[in-house]
Amino acid sequence: MKINITVAFIDILQKIMRNGTRIVTRGNEQTEILSQLLEITHPKERVLVLKHRRNNIFSLIAETMWVLGGRDDMAFLSRYLPRATEFSDDGIVWRAAYGPRLRNWKGIDQFKEVARLINEDCNTKRAAMVIFDPERDYIETKDVPCNNWLHFMERDGKLHLDVAVRANDAVWGFGGINSFEWSVLQEMMSFWTSNEIGTLSWFVGTFHVYSRHYGTSERILDAYQNKTLYDFGIYSPVFSTPLNDFDNTLKKWFNVEKKMRTQADLSVFYEIQSFTDELLRNSLEMLYIYNRHLNQASQDEIAELIEQLPTNDFKISAIEFFSRIYQEDFLNLTGAEQDFFRFYWNEKTLVKV
Repeated sequence: MKINITVAFIDILQKIMRNGTRIVTRGNEQTEILSQLLEITHPKERVLVLKHRRNNIFSLIAETMWVLGGRDDMAFLSRYLPRATEFSDDGIVWRAAYGPRLRNWKGIDQFKEVARLINEDCNTKRAAMVIFDPERDYIETKDVPCNNWLHFMERDGKLHLDVAVRANDAVWGFGGINSFEWSVLQEMMSFWTSNEIGTLSWFVGTFHVYSRHYGTSERILDAYQNKTLYDFGIYSPVFSTPLNDFDNTLKKWFNVEKKMRTQADLSVFYEIQSFTDELLRNSLEMLYIYNRHLNQASQDEIAELIEQLPTNDFKISAIEFFSRIYQEDFLNLTGAEQDFFRFYWNEKTLVKV
């Protein structure tokens, strides 16, 4: 059976809402199920477009790149994820941000070490990345890592990833940033070790839905129609940057992102197009559109920019996001885009077809 991240999300959400136990921890009511294993067979199908989920693909892209770049600053992240400061002790950084722990654990870049281990021994069982730090994390704080351990294993030409999570918010965590960011890292590591992308397995101590999301969760389950955007021939952009070039390419990527916050001229557009890596280029295109939106660009400009995107999962998610804002016909769709949105909106679409 083909299981992508949407199918896994719906399955775990249904289990929690139908079979979970209500508890209160740290003053927050939630419904939870314990000791869960999810196996995602198609992790590259990572984008959720579900009615009532109201996902923000732009914040997912930004936070993922922030993690991959080894960053912890709110100055970057809060532009795309304003509520990020609510989980910061000082409003300046995330104390337990994953990026610095993965890219610089006491001088060790875990990305490079795991790639080295796998390339030296394709059957190694030692290619693990650690996030939880007992020396730092047994304290009272807003920010303790929920995702604790990443383990990569190559078998039969496929690179599998096991993720161990002590506690996972099904809606904002697994169904938001976590499944997205780790599937991107799995794709990157697969490329760096010359493997196909294998299974993404999720081990969770407590999988839960907070009371603030009870109504949302029920609406998501009621509206789900047993198909995802990938059933309509939509693809995902491909990562292709060699490991030796990755840090310099990321530096360039963040420099371009910094410019687009205030600039909208052709020089920024040309810099974006200079990226040969489809995933990194498309990510910048998406954030350029979102920055134009934040800077009060017209509806017509946003529509024109989206229409120029390739027909992939990022574009579909961007269309769905802006259709919730404009609530009117705002751009032209073609081919698979038309097919998906006719299905998604049950023939009563908010976009031209």
